[in-house]
Amino acid sequence: MFDWNDLRAFLAVARHGSAAAAAPELKVNQTTVVRRLEALEVALGVQLIERSPMGSRLTWAGTRLLAQAERVSVEADGVVRLAQALTRELSGVLRLTSVDLVANNLVIPALTEFRALHPGVTVELITGRELLDIARGEADVAIRSATSLEDSDLVSRKLLDVPFGVVCSRAYATEHGAPAGPRDLASHRLVGGTGHLAELPILVWMAEQAPLAEVVCRSNHLGNLISAVRNGLGVGVAPLIDLADEPDLVLGFAPDLPQRTELWLITRSDLRSAPIVRAFLDFIIPYAARTARGQTKAAALS
Repeated sequence: MFDWNDLRAFLAVARHGSAAAAAPELKVNQTTVVRRLEALEVALGVQLIERSPMGSRLTWAGTRLLAQAERVSVEADGVVRLAQALTRELSGVLRLTSVDLVANNLVIPALTEFRALHPGVTVELITGRELLDIARGEADVAIRSATSLEDSDLVSRKLLDVPFGVVCSRAYATEHGAPAGPRDLASHRLVGGTGHLAELPILVWMAEQAPLAEVVCRSNHLGNLISAVRNGLGVGVAPLIDLADEPDLVLGFAPDLPQRTELWLITRSDLRSAPIVRAFLDFIIPYAARTARGQTKAAALS
């Protein structure tokens, strides 16, 4: 197989009539041009240029190959232009939606690193309880929490598992102690969920472990549930990745449940290969795995 730079030397000599005249275009010296021509001739097994004190001229084989070589040159230049265009396309707006907790603990901390890699991309982050419709273009990418994902025409990939722990506030732990295991839950006040949040696997599990425990507060929003626990109302739950930034929460224990909450990346199939979306997906997947390991370890040590 020949070197592309050797073919460029052949084309330059064919255009300019000599190695000396081709050298400035190639930004090399005459000796290098000659060496590249010779290397190309060896690789192809034919003589392409007849060299003489009067200059250089194409051989019969060189003449026959010139048109094909020029087409290769055009295609190679096209590859370069396309690559440059794709690089330029890494600018614009990426509309990303998620719930507040994921946005605060995963997405926003990731944006500094992502922006350093792609300074031309602006991330428009839309959070809240209402789920935007990805299929209708209300957002480009969603990060959603689920125990499973319904079949659809959207493209989805599991980002990571979200382990939860049973937690209480430091003030509550000082007064009542922190639960050390499932059997302790019955003797504590609990903060539970309602609506869709009540289906969270760890809340279902906690209710099964302590069906007679007093539930002093219920919420349909995980952030509000954690706030109630932080303010000492009782024992509740929180993702382990959240605890590193929650100095007022104490981890009692983290049960190993057969069903865990998962975070999923969701986008439309026609956007999956769009440069901005592809760049974000390629970045956030390893970032989330790396961050989750670090935050879970920090929570376990706190």
